[in-house]
Amino acid sequence: MDLYQLRCFIAVAEELHFGRAAARLHITQPPLSRQIQLLEKSLGCTLFDRNNRHVGLTHMGENVLKEARLILKLADQLQYSAQQRIDGVVGTLRIGFTAVFSWQFIPQLLKNMTATFPGLDFELDEQVSQKQISAIEDNIIDVGFVRHVPPNPLLTYLPLTKETFVAAFHTDHPLARKRKIPLSAFNNEPFFCYSQNEARIFHERITDLFTFNNISPHYKYQFTQTHTILGMVSAGLGCAIVPASARTLNFPHVAYINIEDANIQAHNFLVYSKSNPNPALPVFIQAVRDMLQQSASAAPESAG
Repeated sequence: MDLYQLRCFIAVAEELHFGRAAARLHITQPPLSRQIQLLEKSLGCTLFDRNNRHVGLTHMGENVLKEARLILKLADQLQYSAQQRIDGVVGTLRIGFTAVFSWQFIPQLLKNMTATFPGLDFELDEQVSQKQISAIEDNIIDVGFVRHVPPNPLLTYLPLTKETFVAAFHTDHPLARKRKIPLSAFNNEPFFCYSQNEARIFHERITDLFTFNNISPHYKYQFTQTHTILGMVSAGLGCAIVPASARTLNFPHVAYINIEDANIQAHNFLVYSKSNPNPALPVFIQAVRDMLQQSASAAPESAG
């Protein structure tokens, strides 16, 4: 017994005529009769009462018809579900990201993805960039949103956005009302920096900038996450340099000021393995590309 035999049986049961059933299946009558015979032999029962003028279902045929319809419905659902997974619109995608992406980018992206591909599930894991790279290499996550891209020919990187750094001072600080300040304003100021280990890229960019310009802040503590640094600034314990997107965190008592003589930028990337077999990955990558394109198209209107 196979699914084709069940389809033949259902056609004859619904038409109660071998000729019409054969036409419906786009075959001739002899092969159709053969399929019914094979099915009856497989089940060990007669499914039709038939003579030269009449075709009718037997009692067993009526019961088999109910089961056959259910089996074909389940088979069709299985085929559809499998195709959905092959197409990448049903399945699970494991996503890593640094904290900055959780402020706006990841929530908006997931909102779009959920609306467009409701069959996709997401596992989220907030990690610093280097841990994400290792997790992708070890197939622990499928894709990562990172701040830097170490050279690795097995990985693919998609540039996303870039942003400048700004100064963060408590609103009671004398510099808080300035629109711009020189880098020298940080000299001898109590300063919170990014961790040398967990946030090495930001740490090196900021400390190198100070060293190159012969500026010596009073380094206090090092932290991995921007929101932790801003919490310290908000408490009036010191100042910092953070990505401009930190404004969206709306920390109280924190003023963000442009730095006039320092061109320091943060770059954001999407990274994944070239050999990742997850069919949902290409769908996700395209959704990110579409989101970036929409943002770029909307930018001139927003500026106006």
